[in-house]
This record gives sequence, C-alpha cells and structure tokens, in this order.
Amino acid sequence: MKIAIPVWQDSISGVFDFADKLSLAEIEGQTENNRLEIPLPNEPMPQKASRLKELDVDVLICGAISKSLAFLIIGSGIKIIPFVSGQIDEVLSAYASGQLTEMRFLMPGCRIGTRKGFVKGGHRCRWHGGL
Repeated sequence: MKIAIPVWQDSISGVFDFADKLSLAEIEGQTENNRLEIPLPNEPMPQKASRLKELDVDVLICGAISKSLAFLIIGSGIKIIPFVSGQIDEVLSAYASGQLTEMRFLMPGCRIGTRKGFVKGGHRCRWHGGL
C-alpha cells in the first residue's frame, strides 16, 4: 500500500493544496518497506489529483484540504485521511499500527468525529469522510 503525506520540514504540511513535496511510503502490514520524498509541482487541482494517481497512491494522509481538491482525489479512487498533524515518522508508524485516530494526531482546532465526511457547519474542520 502506498501512502502519500505532504511534507513541510519533517512534519505534515498544514494545507495539502499548497504543499510542494510529498513523502511517499510503501507499507505492508505494520512494516514500512520504502520511503522517498518527491517534489509536488504547483499545478492546478486536476493535475495535482492526477499526479497522486500516477504515483499509485492508495491513501493520502494530510492536514487541511480544500473540498474541491478532495473530491477530485476521492474520485480517482484514493482514500483521504485529513486534519492530521505531527511528525512524518510518527504519523506513518501510527497509521501502520492502527493508532492514527489518537487525539495527538488531530490538527489543533479540530475535534473528534470531524473525519467522517464533508458537512455544513460552524466548526473549523469540515471533513467527515471516514477514517
């Protein structure tokens, strides 16, 4: 399984839409087999979504993401786990071990239950699309 994470320094980038590099990791079971960092050109949304598909990404773990870009990515068959924060190593390890739902990986200002799909509402994290 290929996991893509937008990178800023050694942490998850705050907003996927503006990320300029990805950490691309291959995970089998609970083991990370390979990881590389690749540039992510500043392109329009459809090309950014296509780039993930070309890289054979299965899951995108990111911070915030615009609704329109998220729909393009989901439409190409890639699962998104948004509103995640933390160091890349810790996030990948938590994902592989099934612990990414822990509060410490939730972006500041977000609350539990905000990863189950887009909804209208007054809270800052609008994603509600399933973890």
